[in-house]
Amino acid sequence: MTADRPAPPARSFLRRLGTTFALAGALGVTLALPAQADSSSGNEIERYDVQVDLAADGTMAVRIEFAFDFGDDPGHGPYLTLPSSQRFDADYDRVYEFSDITAASDDPSTAPDDLEVTEENGWLQLRIGDPDVDDVRGVHRYTVTYTARGLVNAANATNAGDELNWNVLGGQWEIPLNDITVTIDGPAAVEQVGCFAGPFQSTSTCDSATADGVRAQFTQHALAPQEGMTVATSYAPGTFTDAAPILRERWTPVKAFALTPWTGGTAAVVLFGGLGLVLSRIRQRGRDEQYLDQVPGLAPQAGQPGDVRPRDRRMPIAVHFTPPAGFQAGQLGTLIDERADPRDVTASIVDLAVRGYLRIEQTAEANFLGRGADWSLVQRRPADDALTTYERTLLDGIFAGRSTVALSELKATFAATMATVQGELYEDVTARGWFRGNPKTVRTHWLVAGLGLAVLGAGLTVLLAAFTRGALVGVAVFMVGVVLYAVARNAPARTAAGTAVLGQTLGFRQYLATAEAEQLRFEEGEDLFSRYLPYAIVFGLTERWAAVFARLAAQGRAVAEPTWYGGPGYGVGTFWLATNSFGHAMESFSAIATQSISAPTPGSSGRSGFSGGFSGGGVGGGGGGGW
Repeated sequence: MTADRPAPPARSFLRRLGTTFALAGALGVTLALPAQADSSSGNEIERYDVQVDLAADGTMAVRIEFAFDFGDDPGHGPYLTLPSSQRFDADYDRVYEFSDITAASDDPSTAPDDLEVTEENGWLQLRIGDPDVDDVRGVHRYTVTYTARGLVNAANATNAGDELNWNVLGGQWEIPLNDITVTIDGPAAVEQVGCFAGPFQSTSTCDSATADGVRAQFTQHALAPQEGMTVATSYAPGTFTDAAPILRERWTPVKAFALTPWTGGTAAVVLFGGLGLVLSRIRQRGRDEQYLDQVPGLAPQAGQPGDVRPRDRRMPIAVHFTPPAGFQAGQLGTLIDERADPRDVTASIVDLAVRGYLRIEQTAEANFLGRGADWSLVQRRPADDALTTYERTLLDGIFAGRSTVALSELKATFAATMATVQGELYEDVTARGWFRGNPKTVRTHWLVAGLGLAVLGAGLTVLLAAFTRGALVGVAVFMVGVVLYAVARNAPARTAAGTAVLGQTLGFRQYLATAEAEQLRFEEGEDLFSRYLPYAIVFGLTERWAAVFARLAAQGRAVAEPTWYGGPGYGVGTFWLATNSFGHAMESFSAIATQSISAPTPGSSGRSGFSGGFSGGGVGGGGGGGW
């Protein structure tokens, strides 16, 4: 039976193939004009013979014999490409499985037949030849064999019978082909045949397409580069025991993050279980304690029971007219916000000046843009046993064998000392029993755990998205990590003793924030301003505290003048003359000192179709050429 005189069922078969060809035009593949094979130069195929044994289970044993003419372009050998997957519909790709792939040449000594098989982006490439031999010449015969599965279609609403609609040559050949024959031996009698050749979408029939019993044969005298050849054979329904296409679901972000009972339930368990664990842990380990039956800010007397309970942050704070006895501003600043920040260290510098260890002298005033101000720090006496460890480190680090240093000079040299002072401040407040653990260490552990869990969640999301629909589970892990990271600042917890001192500190801050000049009571000659100034710096009340004393001086009250500070305009008897000018100066000193001592040392931070009736309308395909 031939395709030239098809019976009515065959006409329907060909018409259906032609309809699929028209639809495939939407692919927009560039067409090549029909042409005879040019054998005058370059590589070409002189003969291309394909023999197929099509089994009842749908597998195909394929044997390809072809004569490859290297022409005037010697090389390593030929190569063939076969599609390992093609788009099936909106959700799935059709997969073709290839196995038992072999290659041989007529003379391996002059035409090496080494075979390299690679797969990438849905294509299988068979490269024949030796990479080290690139001067193969003349005409050589090659044989390629392989077993393919997944190319047969079962009868359905579109196909009246079981079919093989196969792109023998898929239109990706870079060289011309001549004398093409295709023979297919099936498991049952062939009922219909069809064959199309030429550019993509071409409805030109092949030179011949015949069927005789179980054998179908097709011929085409020549194909130009980029032209293809599609053959179709139809069998009675049920001929093949396994004719279902092999489908693989196509990955999309929507599917990767699909909400299903499994993904939604698992993600919910991970998310809410993880958040519950984090919040429970932060309530247990990150909640301050306070003494039972004690006024806020007070601790039991020696020998009295010290029962504790979680701190009630709603308890009112009583005003305290003095700071907690025996504690310096830097320590209390660290207690308040659980951080030994640069402002606490700046306050400690002023505190050392007030206590006579150094003198602060303004050497340059700010310009009209508010820039350019500078101060010198002059050592008055060395560190002694009256200082805490962090204070001794601070004083020694500022002067480092010199008696005077400009504040601006510290920007390039003080980073290492600053880190040491901050570390010793944390150790100081922890050793005093104010915290259940070193605040920096506790906070760092929580930050690292949160960051690690977030990174794990992100990696798990990518991994699950690539292979499953469970990406939501990874997102849940990521969110738990983010929350853990966010609550890390609340991880440090004060002991009851620390809360008692905190109450006194907050009460004293309230006093400095609300006290008016007329309410201050101090002995004549007493420098109350200087004594409390370091605490005002920690509380962010520097200018206000200085303004109170400037008003007192303006009223004619005898106000002590700080002896630890000097500069233009701050002579004896004129210190408080300009209302609040000293407050502005101290606020500026505090800001610039904080910047200077916390600036990183240079170099320490960086910058940083399946059914079809046309050429190319079937499954499979591919191409080839020489390399």
